[in-house]
Amino acid sequence: PPHRTQPRKAKPTKHTTKELQRKQFEATVNRGGGSKGKEERFQAKVKFMCPICKTPAPSEKSMADHWSSKHSKLPYEPEKCQQSDGGGGGGGGG
Repeated sequence: PPHRTQPRKAKPTKHTTKELQRKQFEATVNRGGGSKGKEERFQAKVKFMCPICKTPAPSEKSMADHWSSKHSKLPYEPEKCQQSDGGGGGGGGG
C-alpha cells in the first residue's frame, strides 16, 4: 500500500516525530542541574565563603545575612569571608 499521510482510524498516532526529537534533546542536553551543574553554579557566583560552614554567597550583604541567621553568636568579620582564589579575574562573564 502507498505511504499514508493521515493518521489511521484504528490506531491513532500517539507521538509525533517532533515530540520524540524534543524528548531526545531534553534528555541529553545539560541544563546545569544536578551534581554536574552544581560546580558550574558554584564557581559562577562565589565571591564570599563562610569560613565556618563553607556556604557560598554572591555578595557581602548576602554573607552578612547568612552570618546573622546562622552564626549570630559569633562576631562577624567580613575580611575572613572574602573568597580569594589566586586568579582574581572577577566578574566571570559566562
